[in-house]
Amino acid sequence: MRAHVSDLDVSVVVPARNAARWLGECLESIRAEKPREIIVVDGCSTDNTAAIARSAGARVISDEGRGLPAARMLGVQSANCDVVALIDADVIVPAGALGGLLDEFTACGYDGLQFGLVSEADGPGYWGAALAWHHVHSRVRSWFGVCATLMRRKVLLSVAFDDTFRSGEDIELRIRLEEAGYRLGVSRTTAVRHRFMDSFDDARDQWLQDGAGMARTIRKHPGRAGWLAVLPLLATIRGVGLSLLQAPRFLPYWACFLVYNYRSMLGELLRPPEAGLSVGGNAAWLTAARVAPMATGFLFWALAAVALPPGQLGLGSAVVAAALLTVQLGMLGVGNATLTLLPAQSDGGRQLAASSLLMVAVSTIILSGAVAAVTYGLGSGVGLAWNDPVMTVLFGATALFAAAAYQLDHVGVAQERSDRAMARSLAQSVVQLAVLALALAAGIRETSVVVAAVAAGALASVVFGLRQLNRAGVSPDWKHGLRVGPALRLLRPGLPNHALMLADRAPGYLLPLIVAAVLGPTATASWYMVWMMASAVFFVPQSAGFSLQTALAGGRSRPGLVSSALKASLGLTLAAGVMLLAAGPFLFNFLGPEYAAAGILLPVLVPALLLGCVTQVYFGLCRAQGRLAEATAVAVSAAVLTVAPAAFTAQQFGLIGISALWSGAQAAAALVAIWRLRMLTPYTPAAEPVQIASAVLNQPTEIE
Repeated sequence: MRAHVSDLDVSVVVPARNAARWLGECLESIRAEKPREIIVVDGCSTDNTAAIARSAGARVISDEGRGLPAARMLGVQSANCDVVALIDADVIVPAGALGGLLDEFTACGYDGLQFGLVSEADGPGYWGAALAWHHVHSRVRSWFGVCATLMRRKVLLSVAFDDTFRSGEDIELRIRLEEAGYRLGVSRTTAVRHRFMDSFDDARDQWLQDGAGMARTIRKHPGRAGWLAVLPLLATIRGVGLSLLQAPRFLPYWACFLVYNYRSMLGELLRPPEAGLSVGGNAAWLTAARVAPMATGFLFWALAAVALPPGQLGLGSAVVAAALLTVQLGMLGVGNATLTLLPAQSDGGRQLAASSLLMVAVSTIILSGAVAAVTYGLGSGVGLAWNDPVMTVLFGATALFAAAAYQLDHVGVAQERSDRAMARSLAQSVVQLAVLALALAAGIRETSVVVAAVAAGALASVVFGLRQLNRAGVSPDWKHGLRVGPALRLLRPGLPNHALMLADRAPGYLLPLIVAAVLGPTATASWYMVWMMASAVFFVPQSAGFSLQTALAGGRSRPGLVSSALKASLGLTLAAGVMLLAAGPFLFNFLGPEYAAAGILLPVLVPALLLGCVTQVYFGLCRAQGRLAEATAVAVSAAVLTVAPAAFTAQQFGLIGISALWSGAQAAAALVAIWRLRMLTPYTPAAEPVQIASAVLNQPTEIE
């Protein structure tokens, strides 16, 4: 702190709307610091906010109700000093704090420096105390914000708040300030008091604003801010853990925090944007849609692992794997046909969506019976599950709902709105976890509970997805779409893609079945835990391939598009892989000794996930260019290398051998993909992929 406080060459800007309760004390603490000027920006208050400001010697201007970001910018524009202090009305500045922060700001060459925040409740009630406890223990305290911050005026004038935001403008501003290279920080030595209102309505308003603000930031900066979609979930998991250790009475707070944050966030994300997402944005959203539920998905399998013996859990995971294999068989290439056909549909794909969902549903129902019959005939492994009629019915329902949900993902990608997949994934994972928790709480400890929970989550995803399309004005046209002719004609472009998709995906779902047959249900439980986490990461390169194919089919080809897709895929996969390597061993140890040894498999699998980035971009380019036979040959070769020796490898080398086998096959496919991409990309004219896709689109489908 300063030994002597003189007039500070600082303009203080205080935005305030109906802040009479706090404003007087806030301004008095600021005036004691002797800044050059105090500017209160009144947001059309209906109380005596403006009168209190004038009586405290502040200059009062009005933002005419344009909102908090506009109010702050109006104050900055009116300021006379080169350094501006943005201080909210709910802040109290301790004696000497403003001068102390200015010293730190100047000495360290900051462009923006926030006070440390000491949160407190403005009353003795529950909700104010819970909000304060949350913020005192939150990692967000170390994030640069603007509720009590020094900024260089010229920096704010050049970067500026986005006044289209009504909340979350501080996070969005920080992203642009960091991208511009400005020096930002949060003081560790100088703090202010930050107060919270003490009612449920105020807490709820805080959660709703936070959720909406994060959603707007995600939509504007999907590459930098897409991860914010999982922030409320991660904060809740951390908060619940700390509450259990330190303050159990705040557990109800976290339930409300999670519900209202996601209610607001999802409502904002479901609002249709003016245009589709970029290739990188589409890939980032698809990545988030798979990676975001990893925490909830792990909680689901961890809860099942704690409640059920490994043998029972292994059989349940084998049934789920069989259902997902059935989904891959039952898609019949309809998903990839959707990516190619839907961008050219004049009705936004309404008829195509209905036809594709019908086709997928019928084929999945038929094939689920075939898969059950074949595995039952083999007798061992998953075939033992079909002795229970309830398990058989749940298996069919899981396959049907998962196939429909998967097709809705393809519809979203083709509409360049894969952000919708994020909302569905979160709904699916939350419902899945809730059903399992309720069943276990009721004392039901059966293998069928695991499968039933997965089926319920998939059904929730389908219901939510149809509602999304309806709200966006592109709901499936069931009247004209549910005709056999148009649905069957989807197979013309679909079946050639299906062979590639099946060869690429099927080994991942066959391996758990092979492990179950050779090593038994207990080993299957360990393998499925690892494979479930690795598969979430593996979807990252697959999403980049899908997004590239859609961009080429939709007429947005440009030089460097393949390179952009590859860079986005590698960056996202590397980040997800590092997270997996860091968190995986800890999570497996948490489950107990039966699963702890499975952590050794992750270093074998993660490098192969990175190699998959090249292979999946190559597959996407081949689909767009009509080189399906070539890509299918590569995928089939990799599948044969994986599946053919799998039973022998499992017998001789166990799960580590299975992991090495899959990784080796991925490496072989990646080498071919690198060679072919080097040959294809330099000689691909910008318009060529579009012409090929158009040729496919001009084939008669009776959907137009």
